Amino acid sequence: MKPYESYTVEDFLEDESFRKWVQGQGTQEIFWLSFLDKYPGCRDTFRQAEHLIRAANVDGERLSEKEIRAEIERFIEAVGGKEDHLEISFSDDDEESGRTIFWKRWLMAAAAVLVLGAGIGWYYYQNNASAPQLAANTASPANLVTTRNDTSKPLVIHLNDGSEVTLSPKSYLSYPSEFADSARVVYLTGEAIFSVKKQGQTFMVHTGKVVTKVLGTRFVVSAFDDDRNITVQVQTGKVSVYVDKPLEKEVKGLIITANQAAVFEKSANQLSKTLVENPEKLPNGAVENILKYDEVPLPVILRDMEKSYGIPVQFDADSFWACKITVAFSDESMYDKLSILCKTVSASYEIVDGQIVVSGKGCSK
Repeated sequence: MKPYESYTVEDFLEDESFRKWVQGQGTQEIFWLSFLDKYPGCRDTFRQAEHLIRAANVDGERLSEKEIRAEIERFIEAVGGKEDHLEISFSDDDEESGRTIFWKRWLMAAAAVLVLGAGIGWYYYQNNASAPQLAANTASPANLVTTRNDTSKPLVIHLNDGSEVTLSPKSYLSYPSEFADSARVVYLTGEAIFSVKKQGQTFMVHTGKVVTKVLGTRFVVSAFDDDRNITVQVQTGKVSVYVDKPLEKEVKGLIITANQAAVFEKSANQLSKTLVENPEKLPNGAVENILKYDEVPLPVILRDMEKSYGIPVQFDADSFWACKITVAFSDESMYDKLSILCKTVSASYEIVDGQIVVSGKGCSK
């Protein structure tokens, strides 16, 4: 058993299993996800090492000792450092693996840069020609850590406020290593699931022209550069979505709740509200099951559905009250349930502004 309780930042960086887990490539995900529950005293070193690895999105074989020294000296000169010369030496007879040698070298290089007061994410982002640039409308401030997911699997990012971001492949997120007291602001290109920890500060996600603003909830943002739309889908809680127009005094937006989605059409510069593709029942919902009804008025079933999924359902209660329904549902989706109910009473439904509207002649008394 490794002495995890006494692990330093360097120990984490040298641990191949830890590095692979941070990069979304490991097979010990359960162990590392529960690591801080077992070793809470390692939280600071664990997070520091995690941020350093995410910022160091670089192939170790490409960096020689000479290249590391040259890059650091060039960085010092660029930022106006007072050091006349910086020496970094390594032992040529190191018996450890080449990968471990790289991480030791990278840690020393990172430390040298951090001593100068610059974030390691900024350093590598500025010097890595292959790193994608944030879109002009997503201009983010300096000194942010930029995490890219170049793997084929979702990558989990733990922010310092306790929030969690699951970054989809071909996506990247820029965020401060420590949030300011006034607000928590991140910048996304691609797709990510956000589980935001509720705090006093607002949490804001910038994606091109669209800003998603929350206090604490779970939602999905999809904002790939090549897509025609930017979408925000809420799984739990409530968020506000608006188009960022700093030159206009009035900023119009939408409030969306569970199972609703905001869609920004780039070509039309228009924001609209709809429902998610596959609504899920709310956790701890007022109605646990919508399964079996025996001669129950349709309005009662529709209200149960409204409470179960958290989606407003509009209909003429007087017209449909005489429609008595006998039905047994199993694992049908919400839309399938609606279709079955509507066919039973010769009605129809449509999605309007994030709501379900059921229309029809109703039933004779």
